[in-house]
Amino acid sequence: MGALCLTAALSGQAAKGADAGAHEPSAPLPPAAEQGRTLFNGKGLCSTCHGIDGYRDRLPPQLSPNIRENIGRLDPPPADLRRAETLTLTTDKQRFEAIRHGHLRTAMYPLSKESLSDEEILSLLPYLAALRGTARAAAPMGGTGDGSSLQGDAKSGRTLYHEIGGCAVCHGIEGHLNRKPPISADLSKRLSRLAVPPANLRDPAKLKAQDDEDRYRSIKLGHPGTAMYPKNLLRDEDIRDLIAYLRTLREATR
Repeated sequence: MGALCLTAALSGQAAKGADAGAHEPSAPLPPAAEQGRTLFNGKGLCSTCHGIDGYRDRLPPQLSPNIRENIGRLDPPPADLRRAETLTLTTDKQRFEAIRHGHLRTAMYPLSKESLSDEEILSLLPYLAALRGTARAAAPMGGTGDGSSLQGDAKSGRTLYHEIGGCAVCHGIEGHLNRKPPISADLSKRLSRLAVPPANLRDPAKLKAQDDEDRYRSIKLGHPGTAMYPKNLLRDEDIRDLIAYLRTLREATR
């Protein structure tokens, strides 16, 4: 968010967050957008530049005249998040990357995961869609609202699956459970004794993850009650590439 550009300048003033509860949006929000609104007007500091609830003329009241003046001088100015036709970012993938890594040639700078976690950024996306009036398009990680995902690179995902991702060890080469890569006899024995066996990634009917949001969280955070542990070494773009590859496995059985 452009608001994040001024964290240092705020000197603790905006850390209090905007009084989100005092500024009701013009229309009821989808449930998925409520958490994003709280972050936008509070911890995320987005409203500092983009305005409370995305109204650029309604900056948080606690901002000093100095900060208001600095915001007014920004070139380019903060984007009007309520005017979809003027926005340069057209997918949730781009929005996620801009919030996490900054937006070139603007006052938006990269954010650490200590400032906003991936999950918090994901929760902002449905709210930003609501501001644009395109709430149906606000599936986390850039989907179309029907469970489809933004496009990662399936070819890169395939490489990750069979190499650094380690997915093939449990789920099998190309998702075939009976085709394991070379592993030790001890590891093979332990895999066969898992209380919850690895999922068959080629059988959509048996998968617990119903959409790409679920798949992202399962890969990123692990899957409780299974041997799937958090993949802390994978970047967000790596996970998206994996998700794109997993889609090819499911589609191959249709």
